[in-house]
Amino acid sequence: MAMKRLLMLIATITLLASTSASGENLDSLVLRRMWGYRQTIDSLPELSTNVYMKHLYQTHRRNPTLWTVPTLYTIADGKRAFVSEQYGRFYFKPDGDHRYYRQVYYTTIPRQRNTMSILFEYVTPDFYHVTIYGDHILSPFNRENRIFYRYSFSDHTDSTIVIGFRPRFVRNTQLVKGSATVDIATGRLKKVQMEGEFDMLRFRVRCTMGNEGAEVLLPVRSETHVEFKFLGNKVSSHFEAYFGCPTTLPDTLDVRGDRQFIDSLRAVPLSDEERYIYAANDYNNKPAEKPDTIPADTLPKEPERRHHNYLKEIAWDIIGENLLHSIRARTTDGNGYVKLSPILDPQYISYSGSKGFAYKMRLGARYNFTPYTWIETNPYIGYNFKLREFYWDVPFYLYYNKRLNGNLYFAWGSDNRIGNSGVLEEIKQEYGDLPELQDKKLDLFDDRYMRIFNSIRPLRWLTLETGFVFHHRHALNPQEMASFGKPTTFRSFAPSLGVKLQPWKKGPMLSIDYERGLKGNDVNMTYERWEADLSMLHRMSHLQTLNLRVGGGLYTKRGNNYFMDYTNFRDRNLPEGWDDDWAGNFQLLSSDLYNVSDYYIRGNISYETPLLIAAFTPLLGRYVERERLYWSGLSIADTRFYHEVGYGFTCRYASLAFFASFFNTHYEEFGCKFTFELFRRW
Repeated sequence: MAMKRLLMLIATITLLASTSASGENLDSLVLRRMWGYRQTIDSLPELSTNVYMKHLYQTHRRNPTLWTVPTLYTIADGKRAFVSEQYGRFYFKPDGDHRYYRQVYYTTIPRQRNTMSILFEYVTPDFYHVTIYGDHILSPFNRENRIFYRYSFSDHTDSTIVIGFRPRFVRNTQLVKGSATVDIATGRLKKVQMEGEFDMLRFRVRCTMGNEGAEVLLPVRSETHVEFKFLGNKVSSHFEAYFGCPTTLPDTLDVRGDRQFIDSLRAVPLSDEERYIYAANDYNNKPAEKPDTIPADTLPKEPERRHHNYLKEIAWDIIGENLLHSIRARTTDGNGYVKLSPILDPQYISYSGSKGFAYKMRLGARYNFTPYTWIETNPYIGYNFKLREFYWDVPFYLYYNKRLNGNLYFAWGSDNRIGNSGVLEEIKQEYGDLPELQDKKLDLFDDRYMRIFNSIRPLRWLTLETGFVFHHRHALNPQEMASFGKPTTFRSFAPSLGVKLQPWKKGPMLSIDYERGLKGNDVNMTYERWEADLSMLHRMSHLQTLNLRVGGGLYTKRGNNYFMDYTNFRDRNLPEGWDDDWAGNFQLLSSDLYNVSDYYIRGNISYETPLLIAAFTPLLGRYVERERLYWSGLSIADTRFYHEVGYGFTCRYASLAFFASFFNTHYEEFGCKFTFELFRRW
């Protein structure tokens, strides 16, 4: 041991001497080694380890609004303290692909339910990555984020130094503060403690990191305390995770509610508070037996036995699971699943000045016939309250070749109402400018469609799509259309060909689409349409993203002037979240301008970053998660150049964006759009 200390002292003296000779101080040297430590261990193998976790939940204040929070309805009534324990297998890949299989679970929550599932994001922090937890919390231990943090140094020893970190400019939800014990010679993290706030959770974390192999990237022990406050409610959770437990269980094992089993797997003793909650729970459920796990004088003299209203509890389970949670079910053979988005899902509620409120729901299902062939569907249904219109889309995919991404696609649905002022112009030319024409909605048609496509990727950079498209368009006011001698129904049937090219994996994608309408007995529309679209999503450092899109379309043949129905340039009346397609749509463009031109040229640019403008404003800045700048431009026939500029941000409650539109340099309109983000990650 003495020899080991002597060698360490000699190494440290040598290090200090070389640092002095090079002109670089020790603080800068340790920071540089810490930022570069992850790059020195790229050849690490995959790691699997056993994990034991225990959670203590406490409800300090609550009111009826707690029932509306996903997963927290389970503790919104009755007792105020619960304990949960679980044991499972954690698989770690150096590229960031982590998987966890829970094998044993026990809790004092009635009927072995789960709560605050969002907390599992905080079990395995990835300190060396750009973000510590998934897509959020910028890590102070990654070189890309050094501009956001200020560092200090203390408690220097022969082999370690303590580095403190805090936000450099402002307090923000994407940044944390704390300290870390770092090995001087290598820059490896040994211990980390930090605190921050994200998505309505205030957290404090303490981690002890592994010493060798792939374990250096993972904590061997992680301890986290979380507080949640919402509309007068206050809930806290303290949980601990221990990696490297000795007992290995089969991945397929799924045991729930076995107290003796979890007792045999427990990695550390329970705290006095956790033991008391277990004892009170046992007493409440087994009145004939008094627990002997704690001294009798620490138990209540006359514990009040809770009366179980099982009908009420089951009813709240049904409401909570179906209204606030995604509904999931698996087939008995494990090869298939069905899931439905929550009935009350704020994420799919949106508002804009031109289109009003809209809402949609999503359903998903999949069944695997073999590891290489499966069928899946992702239908949605939506309603726009201002336009009083239902929309739906029911797609089915049959994947028959995994290697070539070969799939057969079928879809049936109802798209946005489509129209064109050309029909009014024809009527005015024939019957004169009648005042009542403007209120009869003669320029609007309902659109039902059916698509059948086959897609295959013969080369890594080439995808081919072939198929057919059928449209059935029916006048919204057929009686009035017929009274003016105009057709009320239009049908089209068109073969379609699509090509997608992406020569570079992270480069732009070029798509070219061709569609030609054929004439038949019940088909009265002929046309020929070409479209091209070039898009690229470029991810930059510290969560910055640049989204570029340019494209155009052209009708080389058309049978009437009513419908210029493009694939990549169309009006959308259903809500789209921040991460869906805000950057590729026009927000203020009048719906009449989508279907009047036999050509279009469009361009869209958006820039996203976690810290830009709102993040530096008082009060609001600490909650801003991401910000965006927008620009969109459009050129169509017989209209001046149209363009929009916009700014938006997202926080724990909503995504909000403001847009202004212009024709050339002439200001046209100002508007805003928002979608709810409340509990999106929950």
